[in-house]
Amino acid sequence: MATFTGTDGSITFTGGGQTDKAILNLRNFTIDQQQDTIENTVMAANGSRTYVPGLSTYTISGDVFWDGSDSNGHFLLAEDFMNHEGGTGEDSAITFKVYPSGSAGSATNTKFEGTAIMTSFSISSTVDGMIEASFSAQGTGTLAVDNIS
Repeated sequence: MATFTGTDGSITFTGGGQTDKAILNLRNFTIDQQQDTIENTVMAANGSRTYVPGLSTYTISGDVFWDGSDSNGHFLLAEDFMNHEGGTGEDSAITFKVYPSGSAGSATNTKFEGTAIMTSFSISSTVDGMIEASFSAQGTGTLAVDNIS
């Protein structure tokens, strides 16, 4: 059984004029997939409810150490992602690729790929800690999962 540590994970994004840019100083990330259930219980169900699968959705979120000199990391602040392409009303979705156990060149890995709309971005600073930034995005469409080598 192969096991992996969290130190190998990476996220790249495409959007806002950027192509496959890595999110640097990544501390952690989460992909949360959910699926609705639709009740289809009938009166002769012998006292048990029954369900069928409904729509699915996913979110992606993460935390980074803030680096003001990192032009790649600034994509999170760009109006392109939090303000409909600078107020033009155009779509502001990003395409992302997540490699939980390393980059595409790793020996064995899984890639999660999808499109998402940035829903939040925050920067936090404490007197006894690092400056950190957090982001989250709502997935739109299907989250593709591929085993790569």
